[in-house]
Amino acid sequence: MDPYREYQDYVVASRLLIARGLSREVLSLAQYARLRLKRLELAASGRLMALEHLDQRLRYGFWSNPLRLKEALRWLGDAPYLESPVAFEALLYPEERRRLRYPGQAGAYYLGWLRLPALLMDPVAFEEALREQEARQKELPLFLNAFHRVPGV
Repeated sequence: MDPYREYQDYVVASRLLIARGLSREVLSLAQYARLRLKRLELAASGRLMALEHLDQRLRYGFWSNPLRLKEALRWLGDAPYLESPVAFEALLYPEERRRLRYPGQAGAYYLGWLRLPALLMDPVAFEEALREQEARQKELPLFLNAFHRVPGV
């Protein structure tokens, strides 16, 4: 996976958890990159408990792992951000929303992942949902402010 997309997914998951009072941390891109390298070391050394703790901090697989999503949906409950793609984008800064091709684009992508847990017992529907997510991902730009900073500003 593209490391910038991975970071963008991390930030969006973190903002969602912060909005629900379930976290207080959003790592900078540099901090995330350092911890991501640490994750590779832990995986190579077989330190599974430390790896699991770091995975939670990095929100690793938050969007794409149906079992993690199922757990997250219990914590998120009736979050207003889950009501529609446009409502979801309240988690983004105005300039981030302007970088999207159309209103609700990022929301449709991220909310699309939330279908996965319910589709686990239907392999055909699950595969179709994954194909739809791949298509959405290809169209989704890198919209985070972290990727659009002007040097010196």
